[in-house]
Amino acid sequence: MGCLIFYRRRKTDLIAKLNKKERTKILHMQLMTYFRERVLDGRLPAGTRLPTDGELAVQYQISRDTVRQALALLASEGLIERVQGRGTFVIQPPSNGSTVAQLKQKQIGLVLNRTLRTQPTMNLLVGVEQAAKSHGYNVSFTYAEGEQEQQARDIARLRANHISGMIIWPMGDTTHDASIQQLQADHIPFVLMDRYFPGLTIDYVGSDNVGGGYRATEHLLILGHRRIGYVFAQEETLRTTSVYERWQGYCKALQKYEVPYDESLVIPDFRQLQSGTREGLVEFLQRPDRPSAIFAVNDYVALDILQAAKALHLRIPEDLAVIGFDDLEFAAHVNPPLTTV
Repeated sequence: MGCLIFYRRRKTDLIAKLNKKERTKILHMQLMTYFRERVLDGRLPAGTRLPTDGELAVQYQISRDTVRQALALLASEGLIERVQGRGTFVIQPPSNGSTVAQLKQKQIGLVLNRTLRTQPTMNLLVGVEQAAKSHGYNVSFTYAEGEQEQQARDIARLRANHISGMIIWPMGDTTHDASIQQLQADHIPFVLMDRYFPGLTIDYVGSDNVGGGYRATEHLLILGHRRIGYVFAQEETLRTTSVYERWQGYCKALQKYEVPYDESLVIPDFRQLQSGTREGLVEFLQRPDRPSAIFAVNDYVALDILQAAKALHLRIPEDLAVIGFDDLEFAAHVNPPLTTV
């Protein structure tokens, strides 16, 4: 693979990694979405008595405060009623001209995937929810488990609830996705995040990946480095547009500074170098021809690199310079602080 600019066409317990405040925000939305869907599609008819707050907390292994937040939102939508001394009951949707279909249509579906780590996920959830609320909408969100088939099922389920539109972080590479193409064919409004599908005209929100990749690599070149690696993770490939575009920026910077492209310095799947993430990176950094600097596809991969370097007693940045991408909050608190764009 030469450095030519052309396009070639994990399952983790995310919730467990959240701090208490972030965990509560996500879990109350999940519980609210779960019951809202069942009320609106008739699986929980009017008059149904819901379990007590304590029973729900035990059943879903969450706090009573989280349960109360979810039920308060359902009550504000006119879907349940909390009766002092009796319990919580499903009621008929408001009769002020709103039909069940209209209530459903005040929903925006947010489709994320579990390869996203904690902070980016929280930023997305908070931003989408704030924007939706400001326009009178609620958010129904779901996590796909790392497979396009699961994402397709999540999209189909949201479509069945007649939502107004969707915001989707596509799974895996972006060469083809039948469920995305079907949304477009059916004229259902949706926006993609982070990555897009070349050849399809679709609304998309993402970073300046080429520019960011260029600036990150140029920073290392200005410092005098010439053996610069580009490292990305197992679930990401150069068929993923965001990963590919950051590689494009990396290549453009090398070309401008007349540094030959070395394919051996591009590590697309360090997890398969050995049995684990850090072990694979340790193996890579022990090579006699290892890079003197690395541009990591994101800040989490950069953190993995820093930890592998620490295991080898490599000094940062004296022995190995590392730069990340995304400028996440934790970067400033790493020792030494992580340089990132």
